[in-house]
Amino acid sequence: MTTAAEIANRAAPEACTRPQVRALFVAVEGPTGAGKSTLAPRLARRLGATVFSDPFQDNPFLDDLHHTDRPDRDERALRIELTFLALRIPQLRQVQHVVAGGTAVVADWCLVKQPVFASLSCAAADAERIAAACALWSPSLPAPDALIGLSAQAATLRERITRRGRAVEAGITDEHLLGLARAFDAAFDRYIGNILRVRAETFDAYDPGQIESLADQVVQLTASH
Repeated sequence: MTTAAEIANRAAPEACTRPQVRALFVAVEGPTGAGKSTLAPRLARRLGATVFSDPFQDNPFLDDLHHTDRPDRDERALRIELTFLALRIPQLRQVQHVVAGGTAVVADWCLVKQPVFASLSCAAADAERIAAACALWSPSLPAPDALIGLSAQAATLRERITRRGRAVEAGITDEHLLGLARAFDAAFDRYIGNILRVRAETFDAYDPGQIESLADQVVQLTASH
């Protein structure tokens, strides 16, 4: 005779294949075009997690981001970065609340990005102010249990940005992409915490096998710390 437990297991095969994990906060980070927003929901599905997306599109000054020829460029750049910070801190509070409630989170960003972008878009003194603000806020904000650091060559970033055709990214120069690629690699090298480095050129976020392998690495990495 088939038991109720056997029927329940047959009705929920997807749940049975997911790794059994505690409520983790996993972040995917890397330069523009590296594949963060493609990877995050697929990894979240494998981990049974909620997805949080970078609220960058809520920045009302976003259209000014890559107009570097204006005389008030530095003022605009600082305003953009401060607004990003004001948008991201509340979302990290939400992440903290969700994880505390027992639900895992995969986000397609983390606070690592803030000083990286500021260093390339702001005047040096303003970039230092942004970095100091991040350092001031960080102790009271949730840090990822695991950071997936995506790295890519500038040519790869350019090809992907061109293919997706976002208007806000139309003004990004090759020089800026090269700077982003190098700055994120340097940030990942300095990162203190659990990190998995992934090359965007060789990782296929559409391959279920590679997603499963990455999810397993996340579970193993966080279980050992």
